[in-house]
Amino acid sequence: MQVIFSVVKRCPNCGDEVVVEVEKKSPVVVNCRRCGSQVVVGVEELVEEVRLFDCEVRDWDRIAALSGKAQQMVLQAVESGRAPRELLPLLVKLRDVGALVCT
Repeated sequence: MQVIFSVVKRCPNCGDEVVVEVEKKSPVVVNCRRCGSQVVVGVEELVEEVRLFDCEVRDWDRIAALSGKAQQMVLQAVESGRAPRELLPLLVKLRDVGALVCT
């Protein structure tokens, strides 16, 4: 699991979607892959999230013991490979007890 900062912006020139992911929260300028225009991303636009690499549920009983909302959030995170920063403590606890295995 890795904490990253990300944002999805539109190119000001062509309107194409530009995905920006960085490890440090700092301003960044990226080029649009479609037209090459520069897209400026300010610090305030970056959202902190957790990137889950290759994770799978190994102990469904422990997942079932969570509240319905927590179950949904954990399963959605495992499926998408991303989770909000607030979910990190729960994911780490599940990993530490062997309910969640991430490589």
